[in-house]
Amino acid sequence: MQVRVLVLIFIILFGKHTWAVADVGVLAACTNVACSPQSSSSSVLAQFANQCAIESKALKCDELASENSAHAGLIAKCDVASLCSQAEENTAADEVKSCLRGYKNSLIDTGIALKDMVVGLGNQIDATWENIKTNEKLRSEFVSQCNQSLACKKDLVKDDPRYASMSDEALGKISATALFVQVQDRKAYLQSMHRSVPNTKPPEMHPQDNELTESQKAKLADLSAIIKAKLKKEYQKFNCYTSKAQAEMACYAVGQVIDPTLLAGAAFKGARAVKALSKMEALDAEAVKVSAFAGRTDFIKKYVDYNPTTVAQNEKFIALAEKGKDANAYFVNIENSQMKYLNDNLKDKNLVTSLTNYHKDLVLKRMEDLQKEFPDLKISEYSDFKSLRFAFEGKVPKDLEKRLATLFKESNDEFSRYMKDNDLLRSSDRPQDYFKAGFGKTADEAGIAARYARKTEPGELVSYSDSKLKSDLNAKIQSVEQDRVSLQQQLGQTKLVEGDTFKPEVFDIVRKNMGDSATIKSALSNRYKLSTLSDKTVEDLQRYVKTSDEFSPGLMIAKRESANLNDAAQGGFTMDFVGLGASNMKGTADALAKSKDLDMALSEARKAEKTVTHDVNTQKQFFTKVVTESVEPGKIKSVCSGDDCVAIATKPLSEQEKVKVLSRVADSKYASKMRFAFVNDGVKSAEARNSLSTHGESIEKLLRKNLGSVMDPNKLEGVTFGIDMRTDTLNQGSVKLLMGQSPDLYLTKLEQKRIKEAFKQSVAEFNKTAYKKGPAARYEASP
Repeated sequence: MQVRVLVLIFIILFGKHTWAVADVGVLAACTNVACSPQSSSSSVLAQFANQCAIESKALKCDELASENSAHAGLIAKCDVASLCSQAEENTAADEVKSCLRGYKNSLIDTGIALKDMVVGLGNQIDATWENIKTNEKLRSEFVSQCNQSLACKKDLVKDDPRYASMSDEALGKISATALFVQVQDRKAYLQSMHRSVPNTKPPEMHPQDNELTESQKAKLADLSAIIKAKLKKEYQKFNCYTSKAQAEMACYAVGQVIDPTLLAGAAFKGARAVKALSKMEALDAEAVKVSAFAGRTDFIKKYVDYNPTTVAQNEKFIALAEKGKDANAYFVNIENSQMKYLNDNLKDKNLVTSLTNYHKDLVLKRMEDLQKEFPDLKISEYSDFKSLRFAFEGKVPKDLEKRLATLFKESNDEFSRYMKDNDLLRSSDRPQDYFKAGFGKTADEAGIAARYARKTEPGELVSYSDSKLKSDLNAKIQSVEQDRVSLQQQLGQTKLVEGDTFKPEVFDIVRKNMGDSATIKSALSNRYKLSTLSDKTVEDLQRYVKTSDEFSPGLMIAKRESANLNDAAQGGFTMDFVGLGASNMKGTADALAKSKDLDMALSEARKAEKTVTHDVNTQKQFFTKVVTESVEPGKIKSVCSGDDCVAIATKPLSEQEKVKVLSRVADSKYASKMRFAFVNDGVKSAEARNSLSTHGESIEKLLRKNLGSVMDPNKLEGVTFGIDMRTDTLNQGSVKLLMGQSPDLYLTKLEQKRIKEAFKQSVAEFNKTAYKKGPAARYEASP
């Protein structure tokens, strides 16, 4: 007989109180699904089973069962028959019984025999509730659950006369946070007035389970939800268990009322009551407690060097892309649109690289499924540090664009969930916004569509053929040209102008200080000795630079090296190209100045990009030559990737050798075009080495910014700075400024003093503004 099961996605009701379902996010809300062999292939159940299997595999639930045989009956199964059975059997009453059993076993394990309890189970729940309310480490989970529970809000204000006559509807509209703060403030005030008055009210007795009041049932339900939320967020393998097992485990932890950092251990102990388990010490340590730092370390180790395409694949794609529309193909560009923001704010390039590569992995797995479905579809792939691109030839399905849109959205959704569930980013970050995708008949069409997608909803694939895109971008080209002509008239007699547009340094200053008109005005006036520079001109420049940059073509690099200090146990250094972005921006602006429409703009911008790429490759060759010639043979190895290069030492570098590298660069046309950060030997962690170098680069950026308003810019162009991170501990220790300067450059004592002062200021600024997932930065500027 066919069984109709009512599937509820978010809650199961017990009386008037809510009990959370463990399989949240999988089944459609309140949908009647026929659970029978005939319906097991239905799209709803198939999707449910597939998602369940994916999550189970990711969490290694099968290993949890095999390593702990007593757990086998507690692990949720993902086949259709089991899912239907679980949905049918998971009643509110069963979950309540499981919770109460877990709670009572917890009390027994802490030495409280129920038959000897003075106040009874109900009062114990009341006491636990009051404890959780004041537990700061569970505050966010408490408030979150209380926002969903009217019973919780009523309990918060039960002793506050200001809410005595308020209706349930009105109370429900007030946030739990606001209620909590107001109630705590009143409580503190009353305590200050009546500290000497004892509370003589005797406790109410509730010795039997069936005598729990409605209020206590509500509290136990909310307590369970609070602990579940904490466990699901921080101890991932908790999600492997069935709903009833989760209920018992969570309520066991509730009874302990312990430090939240020990919740997992208590919860997994509680599972013994379900299957008469004894000790759980053999449980996978990852399930007991996985710190955020360890999680990030493992994640980075897995993905930082992940490279899904070969040099040959990249070269093949680039050759096809360079044919333009003659390639007779369709292209997709998927890019990390927030890479610069993430690098600047997370200050952990390896983490940013790893999360970018993880997103690629999700997309490629789905692309493999598409290839299997359409074996005659020819797919070419390209990957670099920021983007993943595809070209489609051969027998292309008519609905290719639609299929790719679905593929991208699913990948984006899974990526966002993983970032949040594993606490890899800050709570304020929005990983769903990081990646954007575009579709077109050329690689550049797909690229500009991906950039345009930054204005659309997360997970949306934008097509170059979209009429709104064409209209908006052609209008922008006309707007850019109007601004260019106007600015040429306003600044025509200054040294800011170069050709039809402006010098690269102008683009660099405006780009780095976008939105800060005062700083832009000061920096430009100081650099180019301007007597006047109107606020309107500064505003026009910002609009011009920002809008023209939206047409910059993506760079394609066939061979991608992983430029990091992972293997630099003996120390090394990183080099970042200064102003590379500005050179690209000027090239794009020059291209727009000679373009009449969008198609022409894309073509001219690509030509400009090739010129800049040639210049960068020349700089990389120069860097390699300098590094090789500045130290003894075989002492150092250099690797470049994108706009970064690293040098890995086989023996510790002396300060003299470091300064020699800087001096060689300073005695060239690239003096101010390269930014150096040195990391000493003795730093044991690869992650710490990379973070230290990133911190050094950030301090150098601040240094040049701070010097921009107090020194002659022409002199700064003859100086190469290197930040020597003289510490083996991340976020603390000595930092020294090293310099190389052109032989023809003379720095006065006042200028040397200003450089030292600006360096100290820059270190102090970094300490204040650095993103911290752990201890605060406390670097000290060394003389």
